[in-house]
Amino acid sequence: MSRYVICFLLLCIISLNTYTQQLNNVRDKMISQYKVWDFIGCIESATKLLPTTRNLAETYYYRAMSKLLLGDIIGSETDMKLAIENGYRVKNRATQFWMNSDKRRDYMIKYSYKKEKVFPELKYRPRYTRKDSLRGSLRPERTCFDVTFYNLHVSIDPSSKKINGSNEVTFKVVSATNCIQLDLFPEMNISSIVWKNQLLTFKREFGAVFINFPSELNVPDIQTVRVNYSGKPLIAKNPPWEGGFVWKKDKKHNFWCGVACEQLGASCWWPNKDHPSDEPDSMLLSFSVPNGYDVVSNGRPRGNAVINKGFTTYTWFVSNPINNYDVTFYLGKFAHFSDTMTNRLGKYPLDYYVLPFNLDKAKSTFNQTNNILKFYESAFGEYPFMNDKFSLVEAPFAGMEHQSAIAYGNGYDNSKKTHEYPGLTDDYIIIHETAHEWWGNSVTASDMADIWIQEGFATYSELLFLENKYGKEEYLTQTAYKLSQIFNIWPIVQNYNVNENAFASNDCYNKGAATLHNLRCCINNDSLFFSIIKSFALKYEKKIVTTRNFIDLVNEITSDDYNAFFKKYLYQTEPPILVYSYRNENGNIYVKYRWEGVDKSFKMPFCLIAGEQSFRIEGTTSTKSIVLKNAKAFRFNNPLLGTRNIKPNSFTYYWTRCDNENL
Repeated sequence: MSRYVICFLLLCIISLNTYTQQLNNVRDKMISQYKVWDFIGCIESATKLLPTTRNLAETYYYRAMSKLLLGDIIGSETDMKLAIENGYRVKNRATQFWMNSDKRRDYMIKYSYKKEKVFPELKYRPRYTRKDSLRGSLRPERTCFDVTFYNLHVSIDPSSKKINGSNEVTFKVVSATNCIQLDLFPEMNISSIVWKNQLLTFKREFGAVFINFPSELNVPDIQTVRVNYSGKPLIAKNPPWEGGFVWKKDKKHNFWCGVACEQLGASCWWPNKDHPSDEPDSMLLSFSVPNGYDVVSNGRPRGNAVINKGFTTYTWFVSNPINNYDVTFYLGKFAHFSDTMTNRLGKYPLDYYVLPFNLDKAKSTFNQTNNILKFYESAFGEYPFMNDKFSLVEAPFAGMEHQSAIAYGNGYDNSKKTHEYPGLTDDYIIIHETAHEWWGNSVTASDMADIWIQEGFATYSELLFLENKYGKEEYLTQTAYKLSQIFNIWPIVQNYNVNENAFASNDCYNKGAATLHNLRCCINNDSLFFSIIKSFALKYEKKIVTTRNFIDLVNEITSDDYNAFFKKYLYQTEPPILVYSYRNENGNIYVKYRWEGVDKSFKMPFCLIAGEQSFRIEGTTSTKSIVLKNAKAFRFNNPLLGTRNIKPNSFTYYWTRCDNENL
């Protein structure tokens, strides 16, 4: 072999080693940039490596994680898929889950529907049918009358899991009619419907019951019909999320039963006008159960229990409007203890009903209720149902906001490991369900599509309570946790008039809360923001509301236009995208930015951090810029990066995308 060939080969080897060393240097730099949170630099290094590196999987992974931590959710998902395709094994299941929109969607479909019930061409939503319209729409047979009073009597036999009873429905005629629609699930039998001692004819279609009168009912007559019924009500598969009756026994082998039926519908167990837009002004409830058992229900007890032929009848009276799914009962053997709450309007009782062997734990856990109520009264106005009561009742399921008789099933467990509030020991069920006495029970959405008004406001109320108790830093920490749980599979508000399953993506809770948190940041005046929330609670106390009502109130009080803001967060799936570009020059970083995927009038602040400097920046759909002097790196703050060093009212929820070529 000639000396020239040998020299050439040596040069090749040296060059290859030098090139390999250069690649290793870039790789080491990429990893160090990631570890010191210079995610922009990490992405740049990874991009240089990708055409040449042998370890594609690792490089894609670090670029994916850097994009994720900058808020580029779409870009991070693309890179993570490439990392996995090239052999990267993601050990953290949570990372795999949150960086794969298909996995998140499939999980939500499994959680909320069955795959065969949703359709890709409908963006993985159900195909609604006449059954759904009969259940969820305000048809003429419903709008022609307004319910004023229910007198419900139910006999409950837990050994056979059967019920039978009657409901007298008193209503005011709003428009002349000879037919009205009530509702009762087809699993339940109707033996007769009686009006003025006459048997009425009726027709059933799915859950709708069309009742025919022999003559026209005229405005503004007050009428009463009695529906006699019986059957085996639907058993809840996973209460309260998959609702129905809950037939259980406590550890002493005593019957312990209840019901939770939000979204499913109260007509799963008693006949009523099953639409959220119509609440009775008051209600009488009577429950007959086997002797030796107690029944707790909404409102206050009326009269003494009556014993007859092996059954005891308990009667409760609700003196306030109540939505149908809030109507409930708890059957069991309960111990009772009580307290009193005082506000500027007077006093009202706090009643607690628990299983006797949990009495001591209940007294300890329920101690926090007074402070929760005090804060909510200061924030939203006095407790709306003082004429009835406030109560917590131990239930055989996690919890439910049954008006004046909240279901508590959290096991008196405030451990840090199992709680909704990382690092805290406050009881989630008490805080969340108590908030519903204002949001859901007093201020009630007129359609299931607007359920975010109830769940989003209640979830945000939790954050306000924690802020009041622990301070702003804890508020931001807990807010970041809530924001990290948003799925963005479907819009929060979508299909009206079909008894929409707005709980499907779970975003009505956390994204609903994020909407209110972001609104607070946009307004940038806490006293004004809190006045809006309180005004909404008081203006619509014990009333039915729509999303439009809230948007109009915000626009009115702020003298500003937030329509584009609400359109993006409530009616569209993905959050706004902050598109940005940057360049390094003379030791400074020049950043351009604007909001995309939103209407032209959209505006919202965001937080940008460079070293120890933090900036609250007002973004619009017009391109703007900022100079970060003497900066080596920058990042956008988001739920995954913590909440340290954040300017007030700048920590908002959005996605990002870098576009150095076009911006």
